[in-house]
Amino acid sequence: MKEAPENPTGITKSDDYRADQERSEGRSYPAAGHTPPSMRQTGPGGKGEKIQKVLERVYDGRRLRRAWEQIRKNAGAAGIDGMTTQQFEQRRQELLGLAAEKLEEGSYRFKPVRRTLIRKEGSRKKRKLGIPTVMDRVVGQAMHLTLVEIFDGSFSRSNFGFRVGKSQQAAIRHVRVAVEQEYSWCAAIDLQEFFDEIPHGLILKLLRRRIRDERFITMIARALKAGVIVDGVRQKTTKGCPQGSPLSPTLSNIVLNELDQELERRGHRFCRWADDFVILKRSEKAALRVLESTTRYLEEELQLVVNREKSSVARIGRVEFLGYQITGGKIGVSGRAQKKFKRRVHQLTKRNNPLSMNQIIRALNEYVGGWVGYYRIQEYGRVFDKLDRYIRNRLRSMQLKKWKKPKKLQRMLIRAGFTPKIAHQTWVKMDHWCSVSRREVLMVLNLAWFRRQGLIFLDDYTNRNLELQFSC
Repeated sequence: MKEAPENPTGITKSDDYRADQERSEGRSYPAAGHTPPSMRQTGPGGKGEKIQKVLERVYDGRRLRRAWEQIRKNAGAAGIDGMTTQQFEQRRQELLGLAAEKLEEGSYRFKPVRRTLIRKEGSRKKRKLGIPTVMDRVVGQAMHLTLVEIFDGSFSRSNFGFRVGKSQQAAIRHVRVAVEQEYSWCAAIDLQEFFDEIPHGLILKLLRRRIRDERFITMIARALKAGVIVDGVRQKTTKGCPQGSPLSPTLSNIVLNELDQELERRGHRFCRWADDFVILKRSEKAALRVLESTTRYLEEELQLVVNREKSSVARIGRVEFLGYQITGGKIGVSGRAQKKFKRRVHQLTKRNNPLSMNQIIRALNEYVGGWVGYYRIQEYGRVFDKLDRYIRNRLRSMQLKKWKKPKKLQRMLIRAGFTPKIAHQTWVKMDHWCSVSRREVLMVLNLAWFRRQGLIFLDDYTNRNLELQFSC
């Protein structure tokens, strides 16, 4: 293990004063989104002439307006100053002009982020989330766009996280290609609290490899060490990049690009989405070797913390990646993702829910639409059908509870075509889960009934034909 540097933050005393040495010389700024040929990277590793006058790209009016539009669409909560995106919109021109002026002068200061905790799914632990002010989000987004313009071309093809034209679906397909080539073993490495543990010194060191503009580096340093407000008390930040900042995705990619390049240099097949990545090998022995060597590289070279308890080697069919699993050469929804789906459906369809059936179904449709949009590439035909059945049974249980008395079901049976004699002989426990599988209930609350209520099935999103007969 290498000794930690004397200055672990990497922020020198001169960082806040070098701005005066790098003033603009008055040259016009290129159009937002355009990188002049002289500033483009010259090789896959990002080597070549360092880029100057980077801060000018950030405070260009067009770039700030583009950044604001993206922040406005994302909305989000207010930071420590209490300003919302709606309030910012009312003073948009004034505030964007003020940000540009302060950035050009080198006097812009980031405010501390507001700390909030979000419970991790399936765990009692909570994830730290930092909420910057709207102004800081706009400036951070403009810096993010600039960094993407400079660094994205040097990123690995196996890096799918937070990149234009990349997606989780493309990542899992990338893994399947390797599986089809008999890469059946996987080394899965878990980085412990990655975003909170990134050394500031490493970030600044990697930025300086490509950027020769200390004013821009100073702004990054100020953003990193702006601090956090916890229970009304400001705390210093000596490492990490808070999740919630527009800068965190790109800075994390810049840091882990070092790992990507090392894995490619060693000839490994891998796939990465943010700090979630897998390395694919053809044998268990090879996977164990790469697990050990990669862990050593991450801890010694990048000074990141590896959670050894959660890092493991297994056959690819036993590994969950981005909510998917690949078994038998097919892409499927992981068991944990299906359980999470059912938990959410259960929350929306509690039998004591006071909302009307139409309101509940609208909420279900919204959730199911987003869920299917993510898992649309899964290839197991019965998965969606099983989940559809679960949703309908939950709704049947709710409807029986709302009807309260068996006489209401008897009247519905008569409407469905049962003779009054048979209907009145039918007795169902309206508050028991097992009642949803009764034939009489299935006949009344059938697929056609759910269609009339406006329920959209998971299978609808995959263009499958459904029969509207007396099916459950």
